[in-house]
Amino acid sequence: METRHSHAIQNGIFALKTVFCYAPVIAAVYAFLALTSSVFTVVQILFLERLVNHVTAYISAPPELYSVLLWGTLYVISLIGAQAYSFTLGKLGRRLNRRLTLSLSPAIINKFSRIDYHYFENAEFKDIMSRMTANPQQTIHNTFFSVINCISQVAKLVGMLGVFFRASLWIGLGAALIGIPMSILNVQATVKQQRLLRKATRDQRMGEYLQNLFSDKHSAYEIKIFQAKDHILDIWHEYMKKIVERYVRITKILLRAQSIVSLLKIAYTAFAVVTLISGFLSGSVELGVVVSILYSIGNMFSILTAAAYSISDLGAKTYEIGYYKEFMDFRERTQGKENLPHNRDITFENVSFKYPGTEREILHNLSFKIKSGEKVALVGVNGAGKSTIIKLLCGLYTPDSGRITVGGKDISALSQEALRQFLSVVFQDFGSYQLTLRENVAFGDLSKLNCDEALREALTFAGAKEIAENGLDIHLGRLEEDGIDVSKGQWQRIAISRAFLSNADFIVLDEPTASLDPIAESKLYDSFSSVLQTRGCILISHRLASARLAERIIVIEGGEVIETGSHDELMQRKGLYSVMYEEQSEWYKEAS
Repeated sequence: METRHSHAIQNGIFALKTVFCYAPVIAAVYAFLALTSSVFTVVQILFLERLVNHVTAYISAPPELYSVLLWGTLYVISLIGAQAYSFTLGKLGRRLNRRLTLSLSPAIINKFSRIDYHYFENAEFKDIMSRMTANPQQTIHNTFFSVINCISQVAKLVGMLGVFFRASLWIGLGAALIGIPMSILNVQATVKQQRLLRKATRDQRMGEYLQNLFSDKHSAYEIKIFQAKDHILDIWHEYMKKIVERYVRITKILLRAQSIVSLLKIAYTAFAVVTLISGFLSGSVELGVVVSILYSIGNMFSILTAAAYSISDLGAKTYEIGYYKEFMDFRERTQGKENLPHNRDITFENVSFKYPGTEREILHNLSFKIKSGEKVALVGVNGAGKSTIIKLLCGLYTPDSGRITVGGKDISALSQEALRQFLSVVFQDFGSYQLTLRENVAFGDLSKLNCDEALREALTFAGAKEIAENGLDIHLGRLEEDGIDVSKGQWQRIAISRAFLSNADFIVLDEPTASLDPIAESKLYDSFSSVLQTRGCILISHRLASARLAERIIVIEGGEVIETGSHDELMQRKGLYSVMYEEQSEWYKEAS
């Protein structure tokens, strides 16, 4: 069974490989400079030692001044070199971050576009997916830095211990022995701090959500009308109380660790001072050694603290890397390469399907055929499987059994371009893109991005002509300062305009008028009639009045076709469609 430590090591190595894959030159130079920078720590101690010894010798019996100047110059150069290294590492780190953002981000986006659609609807993977949209390249970048920094800090400690042992066996042993409990205490304190902070993340997120309710235009007026302010503030205070309690615990943990570490520092410093002065008075230790070691003790403690933090920070970073690895291991859907056949008839042959990870069968031996250019309505109660049929037709899911064909070709064999030419879809949960109006409509056919006439015509057909009164380049939403808010109904019309812009053989409309009022719905269906004269259409709607526009109605219940025919034919049969239609007619009569 994989241990936590081996998991961290593997993820750290994975981060190194990933960075070297996407930015090999910059990563190699950065790693080399970071690791060799530990030399400056040792060199500065030795140069300071030599400088003090030569200054002392010059004062007592002046030889040539050349030696003092030489070691003084070398010491200053080592200080300047360390600063130059630090400055260069900073620049390289920023360049590496930019390179990863430009190289790794597209790779992640491409992965999103290739993975099986069911991941987007599976609760088990939502946490991973949400983390992958939160700047994953920065996590890999930071993990790379943590690994390199951790190795660099350890190298500095080893170098300093070598210098300490060179000065005195006891001082070296003391530094080694004192460093172990200090490192353990620092690592434990930092790990506990990170755990508590992670536990506080959910409370912080909830607190921010509750606070943002008062600035959100959709909730602010409801809070005011229903006088819910005090209740929401009470909930907010409960979360803030938990957060404050955790931060108090964090503070106590850190203070306790720092108190013990401070005592150890004082004890070792006193021991080193006594040992060095005793050696100096006995003549076994030079003054330069005394000064350089005493000067270095403070640096050693700083490096010990930094190393402990690097180790614990590395553990946290490599934990996050696990999400990236899991994401990259997600199964990708296989896309066919064949072109559309001349015959565009759609056939479902004994199709059965249940969503991954569930036991309920949504479709059971479903069979029907839609002729090229035919206008068909799929109707049925909620959960009958209508939207699932569309997802299967679009290739978002693969049937568990049976097959779906277009002109005899399996839908899975068609290329992405062939599917785009064949189908244009307005989903029930349509996308609302906070981009320009032009881009929102042109997603239906990006070759017409700069064709204003075609874009305006599509908006007109969708009953959204007024949205373009201030031009097609207005920003929708509030991400931009000049952005405009549009209603949900207007967003739906824009989504419909995307479908109209496309020259696809079939337009699929899944609840296309759910956010529209009856008058707007009626006008929109008039537009449908003119647009769909030369194209096929598959319409899903709970409002059965719209189903009358179809040439044929397919009634779905329990994942099976139970009725098919025109509106008049189905009304005469007195089956499920007739019952549903009469019930809805009664609602309208009662409402009037």
